[in-house]
Amino acid sequence: MKKIFKSNVLLSCFLFFIMTFAISCSNGASDDANSAKWTIMYYGDADCNLEPYLLEDIQEMKDGFVNDQGINLIVLFDRGFYSNDSSTFGENFIDTRLYRITSGNVERLDGGEQFPEIQTNFYYEANMGDANTLKKFIQFCKANYPADHYALILSNHGGGSRKKSLTDEKAQKTNVFKEICVDETDDDDALYMGEISNVLSSAESVDLLGFDACLMSSVEVAYQFRNDSSNSGFKANYMIASAPPEGADGWDYYNIFQRLQAKSGDNGEDDQTLGGMEKYYDPASLTAETFGAIIVEEQRDSTKYDSSQSLTCSDLSKVRAVKDAVDSLAKKLNSEKVDMENLRGYGSIIPLLNYFDETDENEWILFPFFDLYNLAKAINESTNFNDEVKNDALNVMNAVDAMVLYSFANSNFNIFGFETGKSGVHIFFPDGDATVDIEGNSFRHWYIQWWYNALDLSNYQAYYSVYGNLFWCKDGATAGNNTVENWFELLDSWFDISNGTDSNNLNIYQY
Repeated sequence: MKKIFKSNVLLSCFLFFIMTFAISCSNGASDDANSAKWTIMYYGDADCNLEPYLLEDIQEMKDGFVNDQGINLIVLFDRGFYSNDSSTFGENFIDTRLYRITSGNVERLDGGEQFPEIQTNFYYEANMGDANTLKKFIQFCKANYPADHYALILSNHGGGSRKKSLTDEKAQKTNVFKEICVDETDDDDALYMGEISNVLSSAESVDLLGFDACLMSSVEVAYQFRNDSSNSGFKANYMIASAPPEGADGWDYYNIFQRLQAKSGDNGEDDQTLGGMEKYYDPASLTAETFGAIIVEEQRDSTKYDSSQSLTCSDLSKVRAVKDAVDSLAKKLNSEKVDMENLRGYGSIIPLLNYFDETDENEWILFPFFDLYNLAKAINESTNFNDEVKNDALNVMNAVDAMVLYSFANSNFNIFGFETGKSGVHIFFPDGDATVDIEGNSFRHWYIQWWYNALDLSNYQAYYSVYGNLFWCKDGATAGNNTVENWFELLDSWFDISNGTDSNNLNIYQY
């Protein structure tokens, strides 16, 4: 059987049938919702071939949720045409709806003044690939289901890239986009990291940000939503994400919610993440860090027979130190391109821990993601770099170690040096000089990878009105001074064939 992943590659679709539970309708929050300790917001973009799996996730929530624990579980769910299931929500539908989930039950909601388009007696198709939809959903939850703490989970394809529809399938390779939450009904629109930062504000920030999707545990994503004074927009304290492609089954919501209840004792299983036994946690005193650890542990348990799975919980207050360390290293690597590329490798022999198929040229274009801790360790232990470079690499290792709180990976990654609690966050490290032939035309990888950019490209018509605007690429650098000042500018200095802004400039940006 072909493995199903929550990414835009290696996908196929199977249907699941869900047990029937009751459904009721409501026009607002119930009284007990106003005293919650946690409001958990699930942004379920099922308008794609993952629809059966996201429906299964909702069923797991219904089965695992324990009432009267001070938790609100609010779901925005957009369906498509990949399932006829009518039991999970009490009916089959193909639009976008709001629900509150309790034990064995779903309560349909209208969107109130924050999301007036959604009504319990009206059809509405939301574009889940529009950050304004996400913004309104968070505003609705915070206004109607206030709590001491908030968690936001985005579930859909994610992390790597997507292909804009062109007349030729192969030509689509020249249009690569960094995103999550592709909405098929809305012209395959998607949420871009830069778009989220442009549209959401600090008022929508959350304690815990979860990506139940592929390939989202990157240092670039972590830095985009970092929790420090330099980020005045949307942010999170902690982030849960998978570095490699994630199985379509996603997270184990049943066991996650079973552990969120105010009772003593444990469930009798070893806790490999926090140590000891897997305890129950009272939501009244549950911290975001512990919540993240529970998610990591339950995913570790549920995927122990799947060698390709991993999950990471990162402290986003520590990612600034990681960037500073990486940028310091980048400044010293400008003349070390050959040694760095030899260290990284290319083709079938890759000595470093990575999260893509290194034998696949297409994946080198789409997501050449290398484990950041493992990369820094390889630099530190190499005999090809001087002591100053090696010391900077050690600083990167220490900073990543402080940022990664909990992580695990199964055997596919352990044999390549995955270190629990240190590995599990990747960095973009392409072979930008490589070329790919598309319909008789040669394209350099760095040209195709223009989305990895400091510039906000949302208004560039030639780029189909989608984003760069990655803060990891932007911060710490001054464009146009011909000086390498961060990791992105290091790559641009290596792979862009022009120092000017003429037609040879591959990505508009000038380092």
